[in-house]
Amino acid sequence: MSRQDRQAATQLWSIRIQFDTGCRVMKLVPHLYEDRPGEIYVRNGKSWKLIGLIKPEHKEDGIITALDD
Repeated sequence: MSRQDRQAATQLWSIRIQFDTGCRVMKLVPHLYEDRPGEIYVRNGKSWKLIGLIKPEHKEDGIITALDD
């Protein structure tokens, strides 16, 4: 997802699912009006894997903090 896709101003839904050109399926759960991080997931087989967080102070800009495996 592009930075613009992740910015608070573009969040109209509680969940956003997007396909990229490599056929990866990603999901953003922004928790826009809550004081908790937004969540970025990637589809892995039949489940979703959490790969990053958008800290509350970064929601407006959509900056992702990657999670270590």
